[in-house]
Amino acid sequence: MMVTADGAALTAATERLHDLAANLDQRGFSARVLVTGERLRLWVQHRSISQLADAVYAAPAEDGSWWLWWSWADQLAPIDDVDTAAFKIAYVLTPA
Repeated sequence: MMVTADGAALTAATERLHDLAANLDQRGFSARVLVTGERLRLWVQHRSISQLADAVYAAPAEDGSWWLWWSWADQLAPIDDVDTAAFKIAYVLTPA
């Protein structure tokens, strides 16, 4: 997912990804923010079961609002709703 955004929006989105990484760390996941140009993503991995992993992207929606996105391009949560995003990611990446 490639985005075109101003520097302030990219900086804010990167900060939210770091917040999300910290939240997931408290839930037992390792998370690493990866920034390549304007491509923002968070690699999340279950600490005990390394196969349970996924990338989460930060990018604007069609209306210009920033969202967190699943790797399969479904919206996960608004960029500022880190708690909801962390809950959903932990739910998906935790075995039943």
